[in-house]
Amino acid sequence: MSGTANLDSLVELLPVPLGESLLPHARLVSLRPGQIVIGHQDYSNEVFIVLEGTLRVELVSRNGREIILDDLAVGDLFGEFSALDDQPRSATVTATSKATLARVPGAAFKELALSTPESAQWLTLNLVKMVRTMTERVFELNALAVRSRLHCELLRLALDAGISENSSVIAPSPTHVELANRIGTHREAVTRELQYLQKQDITASEGRKLTVVDCARLAEIVRAAAGDVELIQRANQAGIGRGVA
Repeated sequence: MSGTANLDSLVELLPVPLGESLLPHARLVSLRPGQIVIGHQDYSNEVFIVLEGTLRVELVSRNGREIILDDLAVGDLFGEFSALDDQPRSATVTATSKATLARVPGAAFKELALSTPESAQWLTLNLVKMVRTMTERVFELNALAVRSRLHCELLRLALDAGISENSSVIAPSPTHVELANRIGTHREAVTRELQYLQKQDITASEGRKLTVVDCARLAEIVRAAAGDVELIQRANQAGIGRGVA
């Protein structure tokens, strides 16, 4: 991390009217790895924008089982739910690296985000994107077998990391435990399927680097199990939606 994040970045990361109007209300927050920013069911309503670093959105059950909902990076926004509806926090957000955030009081964010059509549209599109992602994950969890859920998650990670010449490098890659927590299974099931994919020359692993060496084939496997879901539409847009299973 460069350590050069400052509040002026808001103007670059957010729509111009919103970034400029939030700037006087924003304060910098520095985090260390493992530090919790907001906790599930906390009563607070600040909104945060990631200026540097990475964070994780998760839930933890009473028996300690971790459910990973999302990973956040530069430009991502979180905390807006409680700012908009005055309800407790819906998840825990923890820094996974050194991070710098802009913190904005919830009341100021709500007023300013809804004050112009441009800002309101931007916020609406962000919320729609979140609902679409959650809908996709609920479908996968309830309709697909574990191995197919892992295929979907790997394709999603590959698309997020970027695809070049039908391959994608995911680095640092999630651990097997983290992948299991993302898709609702156990580490052993993830390890077995990753070993199978490697034998099929679909993936390759080296340390904390996971390479999807045949993204088109992975996309076709996902399509065969899940149909033409939104994830496959993303793959089509990336030019790898029709491979050879």
